[in-house]
Amino acid sequence: MKKVMIAAAMTATLGLTTSAYAAGADREPIYVSAEQREFILTEMREFLETVQDIVLASAEKDMDTVVEVARKMAPGAGGGMGRQMGLNKVLPLEFRQMGAGTHRAFGELAQAAEFGPEGVLADLGTLMSNCTGCHATYQLVVKE
Repeated sequence: MKKVMIAAAMTATLGLTTSAYAAGADREPIYVSAEQREFILTEMREFLETVQDIVLASAEKDMDTVVEVARKMAPGAGGGMGRQMGLNKVLPLEFRQMGAGTHRAFGELAQAAEFGPEGVLADLGTLMSNCTGCHATYQLVVKE
C-alpha cells in the first residue's frame, strides 16, 4: 500500500497520470533485441544513479562531486556502444533526441555546478523531465 501511495504521489508530482504510467497502454513500443534492451536499461539505471549522487552531493553542498558525477554522463563520456549495437537503426529519432538531450543536460548541470549550488536542483528537475517524458512515451519490447 505504501509503495502505491508513493508511486501515485510521484506520478502526480511529475504531471503523469498513475493509470497511464502503470499500465503503459499509451506508450509507443520500441522493438529491440534482448541485448539492446539490457544495454538501454543499464544506461537508464546509470542516469538514475547519477541523479541520486547529485542529490546527495547537493544536500552536502559538495559541488565538486556534483561536477564529477554529472560529467560522467555528459556527451562524449561514453564509449559509443549504442552505435555498435545498431541502436541508431531501431530507436525512433525522438527517443534518440531525448537521450542526447539528457546527456547534454548532465553536461550543462556540471558546468552550472562549477559556479555553486544555485540552480543545480532546477537544472536537475529539467533534466528529469527528459526521463519522465521518455518513460511515459515509450516501452521497450523484445522482438522475437
